Parts: sequence; C-alpha cells; structure tokens
Amino acid sequence: MKNPNSSSFLCCLGKLGLLFLLLAPRLFAEPVQLPYSLPPGPSYVGVPLLRPALFSGKITQADSANFRVQVNSYPPIDFVTVPGWGSGPCFLEVSSAPADTSLEGERYEVDPVRTLEQKGFVVLKSSPYNTRTDLPSALAGAGFSIHPHWTLATLFGSATTTALGKGWSAAASDEIRLYDPTAKSGYRAFFPSAGDAKNLPGWRLTTNRMGPEQSETIVPPGYGMILLRNREDNLTFTVTGEARTHAFRFPLRAGMNLLAPGHLKDFSLQGLSAISSNGFVPGSSPADSDQVRILVGQRMETFAFLAGSPSQWVSLQSRYGLPPEEAVIAPATKALEIRKIKPDPDFVIPYVP
Repeated sequence: MKNPNSSSFLCCLGKLGLLFLLLAPRLFAEPVQLPYSLPPGPSYVGVPLLRPALFSGKITQADSANFRVQVNSYPPIDFVTVPGWGSGPCFLEVSSAPADTSLEGERYEVDPVRTLEQKGFVVLKSSPYNTRTDLPSALAGAGFSIHPHWTLATLFGSATTTALGKGWSAAASDEIRLYDPTAKSGYRAFFPSAGDAKNLPGWRLTTNRMGPEQSETIVPPGYGMILLRNREDNLTFTVTGEARTHAFRFPLRAGMNLLAPGHLKDFSLQGLSAISSNGFVPGSSPADSDQVRILVGQRMETFAFLAGSPSQWVSLQSRYGLPPEEAVIAPATKALEIRKIKPDPDFVIPYVP
C-alpha cells in the first residue's frame, strides 16, 4: 500500500538538503605540491600557497563595533568542533565579496580564544598583518576561509629535521632573512642551530644564538625571504598547500618591500598589474620612479617605471628581448623587491586563471 505522506516527506528532505547546501561551507581546495631547488648563495624566496583551510564559509554580517563577523551557518558554528582550531595563529581571508568586489582578498587576524567564546562569530583582532583596519558592512555575503599561518617549522621543518644546513652558529649554518618592515635592517634573520652543550637544537635568531627557540615564528602572507645557502649543493624541499583563486592584497610601504606575490604562477609586470591605476608612480629618472627588482642568480635585475606618453617600464640592464612588462620576471617560488616612492595601502594583484 502506498504511503500518502511519502511524497511530502521526501519534499521536506529535499528542502532540508537544499538548506544544508546553502549554509554549509564550501569544500576545501585540493592540495598542491610546489617544489623548490635553491642553489648555493642567496635566493629570494616566496611562498604563494596557503596552509590548508581550517574552515570556510560565508559572512552574514560584519559587526564593526565588536570587530567580528557573523558566520552564515545553522545551528551557529561552534569552533570547538573545528579540527585543529586553536593550535596556532590564523587569519581570515576574503575569497569573494558580491556586495563590493574591491574587498576580495582582504585579510584579518583571527582571535582563536575569543572566537571559541562567541558561537556563530569569528572574532578578529588588530594586527600589522591585517590588510585594512576597518570592517566594512559590505562584507555581508562575502565568502571566506580561515588559514593557519606558515611558520619556520611548517615550511622548513624543525631544527633537527630541516634540510637546511645546521651548525652551532649562524656563520656555520644556512640562514633565513624574513622581511620585517618594523626592523631597522628590514629583516629578521634566523638559523637552524645544531645545539651545543648548553642549548638543544632549535631555530634561533642570528643576533641571539643562545636565546629562545624560534620555530613558531610566523611567515605572514606576502612576506618574502632571503635564504642564504652556505652549503655547496642545492637545497631541495617541497611545500604543500592551497592555491589562491582570488585577488591577493598586500599593503606596500614607502621604500623597500620584499613581496611574495601570492599566486601559483610565474609573474610578469603585467601579471603584477604594475600600472598607474594600481598605485605605481612613474618618474623622470630611475631614482624618482617606482622600481621592481628581482635576484637572478647572483645578479640583480632592476625595472624602473619611467614617465612618458604612456609611462612604461624599462629594464635598466636591457637583458630582455620582450617589452619588460611582458617578460616573465618572477617564478612563483620567488620573492621580488618593490621599491615605492610613496606608500600604497590598497595594492592588489588580480587573480588570472
């Protein structure tokens, strides 16, 4: 005998399934493996990949007064149920913003502890790693993902497992200089210490080899590194993570910026959107122009944005057969210097499939 309620029951299940699909976070991205092979001497290094997302979803509303965003989920998300939550620093990155597409790619540091206390919300915090200080109401409806930060340990391994050369001092080891605009030199430098009678092996600051262990030092999105290889063979390793499929934002400061461009592709100046409408300043000479510099082997290649009708990029070494803006200047695994005449807090590199 046919159940007269079966069709209405199935219809109800269908509506519930549709509701679940609308409210559920997107599926996580497939992991990508990116190999590195760095020769002896200095290399400019960038990491375009994101660490795998802890959580992805949509924003219902932005609560600027409490610097938090409400998550579009029912029941309200309790982040205690999210695997890996609270295991280290993390950030929220906006992957789409239908109400205001200029918000795509914005990043905010997450407060993991306070987020656990406020079900249904991601609580943010002030940080120099944020791409903006405000929380626009147009973030309502935006898609986002929350990612753990890369650290020295998650990129290169512990001081005992890393493929980098280790020694009891910085001079006897490979060295990583991490871009840090707050440091007087523009960098903080680290080395994997092999340890000695007084200290266990560990990552240390080159300025304080007896100091605290540094393996959890954050490598923020877009921050480039200079890796000094003191061994005679190539350093090879692989980074596994997620590729961005949206715009990448990085506020540029006046002076030198060491940028890891944030997309899994080789870059030209066109790919960087290095044009006047994206904040680049042309000058009458290289000295008063914005510049892009890339280390190629032991040689520095420099491009200057010179004024004209129209303004154009010029290779100061004249080593390129193509117009400089079309030539590939940076593999995805490299960092490059952007020297700015004035700051550009809104710099963005568009995503091109």
